Amino acid sequence: MSLYTTGELAKKCNVSVRTIQYYDERGILVPTDLTEGGRRLFSEEDVATLETICFLRDLDISIKDIAEILESEESKKVIELLLDEQEKNIQADVKKKTKQLENIKGIRSSLASFKDGSQKTIHDISSIMEEKEKRKKMYKKMLIIAIPLEIVA
Repeated sequence: MSLYTTGELAKKCNVSVRTIQYYDERGILVPTDLTEGGRRLFSEEDVATLETICFLRDLDISIKDIAEILESEESKKVIELLLDEQEKNIQADVKKKTKQLENIKGIRSSLASFKDGSQKTIHDISSIMEEKEKRKKMYKKMLIIAIPLEIVA
């Protein structure tokens, strides 16, 4: 069984020694063993725990919540639910950013036809584009309603 010192574990998992000490203080990464001199020693299982902690921290989960997850008998299910939620949030962010990119492209192409690129012009173009998008959505709703009415009539 391989055992790692705090420094070796820190290097292996790309975190600081202080981070490992903090997690130990918080009780979420307790060393497997201590040397006679009081140095912490961590096992491969501890490495996996630290990797899980780092993963959850990357998802902006609090230390308190991580402690609860690690103590839970259903930790795997909880992590899967967190992953699902995080995936939904990222997809929503991507959708929002994609829309922003489309708006930028639209404003750029519209600016090419204007000689005056003032802020008012940019605002006007942006407003026109937003209205155009709202009309598209309204037309789609009208079609969805009209098609069943056409079938009934």
